[in-house]
Amino acid sequence: MAEFTLSDLSAEVPAGTLTETADDVTISLKALTGETAVQLADEVIGESIHKLLMACQRTQSTFNQTADPVMSSFPTAAAGAPRPDGNGGYRATFNHSVGIFVPLDLDGASASPS
Repeated sequence: MAEFTLSDLSAEVPAGTLTETADDVTISLKALTGETAVQLADEVIGESIHKLLMACQRTQSTFNQTADPVMSSFPTAAAGAPRPDGNGGYRATFNHSVGIFVPLDLDGASASPS
């Protein structure tokens, strides 16, 4: 089954989010979230994963314009009602449902279905 590439995804995230060096790709949470700085202790996991999944959904939509068969791994998230966050802003719950097709030996261990 065909899927889109990290290069395809890079078109749907802010500039500088995905960078490639020699033999690795790095995801910048600073670029993705638009924050001026991101540290390990920062509470940006939910926002970061949400933004990556939304970018995957947009990338999949573009990919599906020419794909056969089409991908259905990243459907649009279901949004809950906005609620005040206590800091003058609002937050909402987004429910993402992801179905991905991956090798069984993700960590190099051989696995067989039972």
